[in-house]
Amino acid sequence: MEDRPDPLHDSPSYLVFELVRLIRRTSAELFPGERLRLPHLLVLSCVARLGPLSQREVSEYLRMDAGDIVGLVDALEDAGHVRRRRDPGDRRRYALEATEDGRLFLAQSRDGRDRLNDLLFAPLAPHELDQFKALVLRVLAQHDERFTAPPGAASGAASAQRTEIAAPARRRASS
Repeated sequence: MEDRPDPLHDSPSYLVFELVRLIRRTSAELFPGERLRLPHLLVLSCVARLGPLSQREVSEYLRMDAGDIVGLVDALEDAGHVRRRRDPGDRRRYALEATEDGRLFLAQSRDGRDRLNDLLFAPLAPHELDQFKALVLRVLAQHDERFTAPPGAASGAASAQRTEIAAPARRRASS
């Protein structure tokens, strides 16, 4: 049998799919038994930075299914990282707020995320990793305004600012 190159290796979407699978496997190996995974951290980070937010606003901002958000918030609430309170602007809904424990958990989990990234991206030189991130951000920004740099922002500093929320904040301000 002839050893031919795999045509999927020419597909960027396939390569990204395999990279996500590698990230999940490596994360599970690095943090066995960890109850809160990246989706939990995404929700917690969103609420900590932008809250209080309704579950619907979190769902819209993260572009995650609302049903999935409920389970993630339940786990975060059980862990003491998020609190549900009645929204003073609309008593029919709940507003999510990060607790002090949740903010501390986010800060403590930073070391683990850094270790995971160091392990995954060890083959890349620092300038290659910067280039990789810039290219991924450029692709994401083409399809998702959360990843676009604010006007006049420097590229390095802007990456930390790219995920600032717009729509839910505008809705709350107009109510």
